[in-house]
Amino acid sequence: MTFPQNGSLFRRTQRHATYVNFPRPDDCSYLHRLPIDEQCEFVQMTEACAESEFYFNYVGFLYCTIGSDREHLFYLGFVSLLCICVYYFVVLGTTADKFFCPTLAAIAKSLNISEALAGVTILAFGNGSPDLFTAVANPDADTELMFSELLGSAAFVIGVIGGAVLIIQPFDFPPWGISRDLAFFIAAVVWITLKAADERFSVYDSAVLIGMYLLFLILVIWEFIRGRQQESRTNSISKSSRAFVCSATYSILDAFNDLNNLLVDGASPTPTVNSGRSVQQETNSSANQGLVNDFCNHMNPLDPEEWNDGGWAMRTFCLLKAPFVLLLLLTIPIVDADVHREGWCKLLNICHCLTLPLLIVFVNGVAFVRIAKLYVFIWIIAIVLPVMIVIFYTSRIDQCPRYHKLFTLLSFFGCIQVIYVVAQEVVSVLETVGIVLKLSKSVLGLSLLAWGNSVGDFFSNVALARQGYGKMAFAACFGGPLLNLCLGLGLTLMTKSFEVHDLIAEVRKGVMGENCELYLFQILTTTWLCLLFTNFQGRRSVGLAMIVTYLMFLAFSFLGEFELIHPYGTDHHPDPNGH
Repeated sequence: MTFPQNGSLFRRTQRHATYVNFPRPDDCSYLHRLPIDEQCEFVQMTEACAESEFYFNYVGFLYCTIGSDREHLFYLGFVSLLCICVYYFVVLGTTADKFFCPTLAAIAKSLNISEALAGVTILAFGNGSPDLFTAVANPDADTELMFSELLGSAAFVIGVIGGAVLIIQPFDFPPWGISRDLAFFIAAVVWITLKAADERFSVYDSAVLIGMYLLFLILVIWEFIRGRQQESRTNSISKSSRAFVCSATYSILDAFNDLNNLLVDGASPTPTVNSGRSVQQETNSSANQGLVNDFCNHMNPLDPEEWNDGGWAMRTFCLLKAPFVLLLLLTIPIVDADVHREGWCKLLNICHCLTLPLLIVFVNGVAFVRIAKLYVFIWIIAIVLPVMIVIFYTSRIDQCPRYHKLFTLLSFFGCIQVIYVVAQEVVSVLETVGIVLKLSKSVLGLSLLAWGNSVGDFFSNVALARQGYGKMAFAACFGGPLLNLCLGLGLTLMTKSFEVHDLIAEVRKGVMGENCELYLFQILTTTWLCLLFTNFQGRRSVGLAMIVTYLMFLAFSFLGEFELIHPYGTDHHPDPNGH
C-alpha cells in the first residue's frame, strides 16, 4: 500500500502505521546493527553520536577506548559511568544546598518579594534558562527528541519534584494562585496537543504559545503588586492607630515623670565614662588582622559537624566530595543571613571577583576570543583588578560591608553555571546509557534525558523545601517547565517556521509524543482535583498522588517501548492487505 508523499494523510498514516521505532542510519543507536569492528568508526563519523558529548565523549570511551568486543571491560566501563553519574548528583546536591538556596533566599529578601513570586520568576528562570537557551540556539534539533524531552521533563518536575516538595514540607495553597498556575499549564498542553495533531505547527500557533507565558507572567506580577498595595494600606491604617495610642500614653508618662522630678531631691547624674578612646583604638586597629587565617577557615571543604558526628562511611563521602567543594568555595561567594558575617570573607570574596568571571568564560569556551586584539580573559583581568583593589581598601575583615549584597548576583550566576555544566554531563552520561540499553529516542527523551535535564531542578527545589522554602520550590515546579514548554518550544518552532515558505514547521512528535501529552494533562488535572478535595491544603497525600501518577506514565511508556502494549497514537489493527 502506497500513499502520496505530501499532505496530512501520509503524515497520519506514517505516524500510525507502526509503533516499532527502528533506528535510522543517522541515529547513534544504529551502531548495534553493525559488526563489532565497525562500531568505533561509526561512532567517530556519525554526527548524532557527537550530540551526546558535552565535555567528555562517553560513547567514544565505551566503543572506541574500551571496545564492545571486550565484554568484561565494556561492562566495567559502563558501571564506572554510572558511578560517575552518581558523583555528579552529589555535586549538584552540594551546590544547591550550600550555595544556590542561600543565594535565592538573600535575593528574595533584598527585593522584598514573596516566596511564590521568587519561585515563579527567579528560581524558574535559573532552573529553566539553560535548557531554554540550548533549545533556542539549536532550532534544527530533532523535534521528536525535543517533544518527548520537554513534555517528559515537565511531567517529572511537576509529578516527582512537586510531590517530593509537598512530602517534605506540606503547606496550604492560595486557591487563586495554584489554580492560575494549573490553568495556564493545562491550556498550554491542550494547545500543543491540538495544533500539533497533524504534525504541523505554524507561526501563529507558536506566537499564541509564547503569548500564554507572557500573560501568565504579567498576571503573577500584577497579583503580587496588588497584594503588596493592599498590605501597605492595611499597615498604614494600623500604624496610625498605634501612633495615636502611643502618643497619648507617652504624654501621660511624661506628666508623671515631671511630677516625680519635683518631689524627689535633684541629684547630679553620674557622669558617663568617655568611650571615645576605646572606639578610636578599635577604629585604628588593622582592618586586615587575621586575613590569611580567616581565608583558610572559610576554605575548609570539610564540614566539622558531619566529620565529627559521622562514621567511616560519612567521612569517606566527605572526602570524595571535598575536591569539588573546594573548587566551589574558591569560585562562588556565599551570601547567607544565617551564618557569621553573612558569609563575608574579605580575601576570599576579593578572589571571587576574578575567579568566577574567569571560570564562566573558560567553561563556555570564549576565553580566547579576541576583542580589540586582546583575549577576553585579559579584558576581564584588566577590568576586575581595580574593583578588587577598591574592595580591599574599603572593607574590613571583621564586619560585612554594605555592598556585600551585590555578591548575590555573582553567586546566582555562578550557581547557574555550575549546575548547568554538571547537569549537561549527567545528560551526556544518560544518553550513553540509553544508547547502550538500545532505547528509542522517544523513551530516551521522556525518561533518561528528562531526568538528566531536571536533576538540577530536583536538587535545588528539594534543598529549598528542606530549608523551609517549600512555597518557593513548589512554585518553581510550575514556572520552570512552563517557561521551557512555552518559550523553548514556541521560539524553536517559530524559528523553524520562518525557514519555510508557508511559515508552517513540520513537527515529528515520535511514538511517545501523545503519551507525554496525555499523561502530563492527567498529572495536572489529578493535582488540581486533589487540591480541590483537600480545600487547597498541600498534604503529603497530594504529593504521593502526584508521584504515583508519574510512575503510571513511566510504566505505560516502557511497556509500550518493549512492545507489551500499544502506546497512544499507534494503530491497534493490522493492515488487512498484509502490508
